[in-house]
Amino acid sequence: MKKLSDDLIKTVQKLIDSGKGDSNRLHEIFIVLKHGTPLYLSDYKYVQMLIKTLEEQEQIKSEKETKLKNTKSQNKKSEKIQSKVDNALKILKNRLAAGDITIEEFQELKKVLKET
Repeated sequence: MKKLSDDLIKTVQKLIDSGKGDSNRLHEIFIVLKHGTPLYLSDYKYVQMLIKTLEEQEQIKSEKETKLKNTKSQNKKSEKIQSKVDNALKILKNRLAAGDITIEEFQELKKVLKET
């Protein structure tokens, strides 16, 4: 039973630190728990509701961070692909300027690059 109250004390402290809920009420709950006095059911439910809200907010934040990482990763991949296409196009232009390929071959290869 001591472990449960210690965990609840830590949880209430976390709620106080996070600025969630009524800080005065949470401080009173904290003091009651520290003294080993049984907690009112309404206070216990209040703490549980705050915990649930805090966990939901943390989950939403985590999902947003994951989505942002995925978007950045996709953007980097797109940039790398575009960079490769740009480099290939430069090579084609150089080959055209050097007379290695005809204008028709250049246009056909350029079209293939744009489709890729």
